[in-house]
Amino acid sequence: MVGAGIVGVALAREIISRLPEADVTVFDKAEQVAAHQSGHSSGIVDPALDAKPGSSEAKLARRGVELLVPFVSERGIPYRECGQLLVAQNTDEADRLEEILAHAEANQVPGVRLLDRTEMREIEPNARGVLALYSPHTAVTDYAALTEALASDVSAAGGAFRFGSEVTGVDVMSNEVRVRMRVAAPERSEPAADSDDDSASGSDASSAVRDADSAAESDGDIDDQVHEAPRTYRGDNTGGPVIDFRDELRSRFGSQDWFKQVEDTIDSLSDRFTNPASGRSRQSGGGEPRHTGADENREPAGDEREQPARVEDAEVFDLVIVCAGLQADRLAAAAGFDEEPRIVPFTSDYYAVDDSAEVVRGIISTVPDPASPFSDKSVVRGINDGLILGPNTFVSLGRERYDKHGFDLGDVGSTVGFKGFWKFAAQTAKTAARGAKPGISTSAFVEGIQKFVPAVDASYVRPGTRGIRAQAINADGSLVDELRVTTRGRLTMVRSLPKSGATSALAVAEHIADQVFGASDDSTN
Repeated sequence: MVGAGIVGVALAREIISRLPEADVTVFDKAEQVAAHQSGHSSGIVDPALDAKPGSSEAKLARRGVELLVPFVSERGIPYRECGQLLVAQNTDEADRLEEILAHAEANQVPGVRLLDRTEMREIEPNARGVLALYSPHTAVTDYAALTEALASDVSAAGGAFRFGSEVTGVDVMSNEVRVRMRVAAPERSEPAADSDDDSASGSDASSAVRDADSAAESDGDIDDQVHEAPRTYRGDNTGGPVIDFRDELRSRFGSQDWFKQVEDTIDSLSDRFTNPASGRSRQSGGGEPRHTGADENREPAGDEREQPARVEDAEVFDLVIVCAGLQADRLAAAAGFDEEPRIVPFTSDYYAVDDSAEVVRGIISTVPDPASPFSDKSVVRGINDGLILGPNTFVSLGRERYDKHGFDLGDVGSTVGFKGFWKFAAQTAKTAARGAKPGISTSAFVEGIQKFVPAVDASYVRPGTRGIRAQAINADGSLVDELRVTTRGRLTMVRSLPKSGATSALAVAEHIADQVFGASDDSTN
């Protein structure tokens, strides 16, 4: 098994429970389970309210909850059924709530109903909107603790975990699979939420939510989030947006020697992908640039160039399942599978509210907008009774960059070099432009939260956890929000997971194991 996120560990547990005599080993280049997306979320047990009726996402979410509840109960993992309100702010959102209600009822989500203003305030006194959909059984849990409990089962049954092992490729042979790996370089860990030393953000909570308009007037007042994912959308509705990251990177790293060494490369990348004509003119024969997966885009940046060469090793296994999340497309391409869907990383920031008494009892969320897939926001009473705001989502400057002061040139090149990313950006240009300010400004993000929960006091908001979402995108720009698995011989690659991936983890593991051992139900593929 490659990947020690919640789904990978759940898969290892499922396989060892079916084959108790098997030697099961889980490889991950991190130093612990749930090191990435699985361990960085608000903890919502997502019932997939807006999933299409009868879809694989709906089935897996329902089955996932059925398996999750008894497991956390037996293991003493925190789980609180607190209920969720989706709050509409206008008639368009109210119409979408009607559609979501129909979907949820068709998918047998228990107890869902619409509430008027008076009824919603009986459930959540601080919610504001014209209409709400209430899901009384939506819950919160601790997914990191859940992953650790699953890993404990694997170890107790004789399975092994090999951390610090970076899998670089897999080779399918007649009756076995060879896994190539090397000792992983130390990962850049997520900075502590209360130890940000960026002078732009300051150490006090109120500085994290300074007014965005005044922030633009001077460098000293730039909100810390400006430095996270430089995105400039320009052009008319037909031309699509343009993303130029040169000026932003120069403002951050221009004085550093290593940046000067790669500046020409950055200019070349920007020119190539913000001016397609010039990019094509540099291609032999004037054709489209060829993308062969991740390796050609993996030019190391800065400190990575100074890393000593790491010696590769290889081991042979009877069966290999790769559930690598952020690296899924790269390992698939290295194994000879189709390059698509490709992974585009999106950073999701969450915030904590220090004084959260009586603000929210359970979960209050915005209405999902299909035209703006990363605009969803929630105010969540977390499992430890603290208040969580988020996610604030934007394109990431690295697949595994949690620090606020760096980027991975290879990852940036992989994103902007993928035509599917540009098609997605063009399709969402209007909503992306509307959402650009919250994406780079904490204060604007909190203002958006206050539209549906005005009782949130901005002066008590501070940075919380940060996760990076592995979003699979097709070549046509469409998002892949379903379970997609491909198999060749004794190698199985998990290419994408449903949006409710953590909630569905046990069900996804059950389904993939069925597929691997020849008993899959094709209706959930």
